[in-house]
Amino acid sequence: MKFLRHAILFSLAIMCANVADGSPELYVLQNGLGFGTMEDEAKELSSLGYAGVSQVSATPEKLREMVETYREEGLRVRSIYMDVGDVPVDIRKLEAVAASGAMVELTVKKMEPVTVEAVRGICEAAERLGMHVALYPHHGYAVATMPQAMDLIAKVNHPHLGVMFNLCHFLQGEKPADLGKVIKEAGDRLFAVSVSGADEGGKDWGALIKPLDQGDFPLEQLLEILEKEDFQGPISLQCYGVPGDKRKNLERSIAAWKKLSE
Repeated sequence: MKFLRHAILFSLAIMCANVADGSPELYVLQNGLGFGTMEDEAKELSSLGYAGVSQVSATPEKLREMVETYREEGLRVRSIYMDVGDVPVDIRKLEAVAASGAMVELTVKKMEPVTVEAVRGICEAAERLGMHVALYPHHGYAVATMPQAMDLIAKVNHPHLGVMFNLCHFLQGEKPADLGKVIKEAGDRLFAVSVSGADEGGKDWGALIKPLDQGDFPLEQLLEILEKEDFQGPISLQCYGVPGDKRKNLERSIAAWKKLSE
């Protein structure tokens, strides 16, 4: 009970801070870091106005350290990154981040006869810790699109399983005209979103993953759709492979985010 009470109080504190700021909170995927110590990065994200870090891949010990370090700066570790093929699943990783209100972002590289039951097992473990699991459609994987993710969600049929909308992967493998449709069809199973600056006709990650002040894809359109669908989950900044100074990129993106949020 003490564990759950701490998690609830911490989540409420973050929510109140976000309301006071008046703009939707934005997290940074771990691939946007790598410019200092864990303490340096947490302080930098806090000073810039980010809400924390997401899609973290680390040992249970490092995850616990990260949760505490980020908590000291008023930030959260919002999600961990796993593939359903990572067997056996290290439950200690879930336990390490559960108190911070984190979720599991789950890719499916290969679809095998045991996949549905394996996803269900991860969801059951997450449920016991008060966590949720979001399928992460990844271009080139067995679950690469939003419809494929929704199909697997229906097969698993677990209330703690949902999907994460990832703009760069959506633009790589689906039609931009279907943006509103796939988000609407996800409904209350849309647990998380990742964004990046992107060129609408881009065909490689360099064109689809940029700082938020670059690219011609209308990010305001995505935010309007999310608002219309009353999306309340976390939004994270995708930074994979973005060239240049990481600190400067984060600074540019948060400035663009604040303008978009207006």
